[in-house]
Amino acid sequence: MSSLRKGSRVLVLVPGALGERLSGPEIRSVRLAGALSAEHEVTLMAAGAERGRYEGMRVVPFSRWRLLREARRHDVLMAPTVPPFALLLKRRLGIVAVSDQYDPVELELGTLGEGATRARATARAARRLQLRCADLVLCAGERQRELLEAELDDLGDARPPLCTVPFGIDGEPPPRTGSPLREHFPQIAKEDRVVLWWGSLWRWLDAETAIRAFASIALAHPEVKLVFTSGRPPNGDVERHSVVSEAKELAARLGVLDRTVLFLDEWVPYERRGDYLQEADLGLTLHRDTDEAPLAARARYMDYLWAELPCVLGRGDETAARFESAGFATLVEPGSPEAVARAIRELLRERAGERARTAGQTLADEFRWSRVADSLLLSLRAVEPAAATGDHPGELRGTTSYYLRRLVDRVSPSA
Repeated sequence: MSSLRKGSRVLVLVPGALGERLSGPEIRSVRLAGALSAEHEVTLMAAGAERGRYEGMRVVPFSRWRLLREARRHDVLMAPTVPPFALLLKRRLGIVAVSDQYDPVELELGTLGEGATRARATARAARRLQLRCADLVLCAGERQRELLEAELDDLGDARPPLCTVPFGIDGEPPPRTGSPLREHFPQIAKEDRVVLWWGSLWRWLDAETAIRAFASIALAHPEVKLVFTSGRPPNGDVERHSVVSEAKELAARLGVLDRTVLFLDEWVPYERRGDYLQEADLGLTLHRDTDEAPLAARARYMDYLWAELPCVLGRGDETAARFESAGFATLVEPGSPEAVARAIRELLRERAGERARTAGQTLADEFRWSRVADSLLLSLRAVEPAAATGDHPGELRGTTSYYLRRLVDRVSPSA
């Protein structure tokens, strides 16, 4: 039995569709796949995909039977959640299963209240199965790693190695080719300052505090506009996670809707994101004080850094703390409109904004995908393929338990 060598075949299961409408999980899968292609032969598999190539990598459409066929001709299967049937059969298939546990789904579901109890239990079961059966588990930061280590201690089975791979950024953005925000919103004058809330409005984020801060800012600075990118995401359970309607209602009650608080009701194509980010003067993302916040690895933060857009962020997670220590971001405590308003006014001052932008230029090189993926490449060189000697009892027990839970979810009333 030997460790993986250069030129191994890697199958990457993308959690959503490929195309111009990409969200964070798809971006991370594709970019890590691209980094792996520097040493290995990489195939992307995605639902609804057509056979062909995407960013130089072979693409095949997803189905359960096709996944098993493709796995037989690959050495590695990597996915945010490796399908349980593939985990059960990995020894017979002779593959290394890599599970990317960077997204704290169970904690996100915790923000939905009692109505998501069963969904949280299923997400927890899926996560425990990944930890019990995968050959390598990825996370995005040290806090996530500590949580995974504690969960592995509780499981008590053989421990897969952990690999920390932060969310990364592309190379420098292309030159801006237009002013899409001003073209879309006649309310934004040429000389106005634009604060951009990049990414969707989820329940674990805090659009309310941002809107209340702008109700205050608008009294003295109506030339400062807040734009929420509130278009429907390409994937995911949109309705129960989104707070767009509540945010619009609040902005209307406070008298700032469609005046100084604007909602872009369309999803920005991935390849055009640079034009939107570079047109803005400041980025803004706030979160609620929940269990999700300390473990988050938000793609929207990384887009601020990629575009060298100074930002105001909620205090509490690793990436935000790193941005603050580098001088790129200003952090505020959760739930304080007054602190948010002060931070925005300060950063919109020319010198403060330029200092943050300069700090971002230096920080960006630390987070290039080609750099953050080095630890994954090293870990894959060290991991050994599972021997095809039959199914491990822990894998069989964990997979059976997971599918029984899914069966109960389908035949019982939702909870």
